[in-house]
Amino acid sequence: MEFGIIEDYAVRMVLYLSRNPEKISSRQEISQAMQIPISVLARIGQILEAGGIVEIQRGKKGGYRLRKPPEKITLLEVIESFVGKIAINKCVDNPNFCVREGICPVNFVWKEINEKFRELLKIDFKTLLEKERTLLQNK
Repeated sequence: MEFGIIEDYAVRMVLYLSRNPEKISSRQEISQAMQIPISVLARIGQILEAGGIVEIQRGKKGGYRLRKPPEKITLLEVIESFVGKIAINKCVDNPNFCVREGICPVNFVWKEINEKFRELLKIDFKTLLEKERTLLQNK
């Protein structure tokens, strides 16, 4: 499974907004700070707004800010705003997908991988910011 560049940009945008969650940040500011093409930020912002993650302030002094504190937003939530519910295989989420459900030894492996993968993605943006600070200090 591989996430696309749009999901990567969305994660970068939320990470940036998490640094000052109360502040309204302009597209230009986010674009420059996080190396995201300004042309895609509006689309990303709309998807994140629909997902309840960001708030868009329109107008000349408009921009984006988080709708919730960084500790209440997970990497999983941001990514699933774009790709829908993550499942490593269709049989993991849809038991009627395969006629071998219940007797397939691989299905149990897929389910375990899927659970662990989703659990890892439940890391919140406050924790990611703390990791970023540590990485910058050690650089």
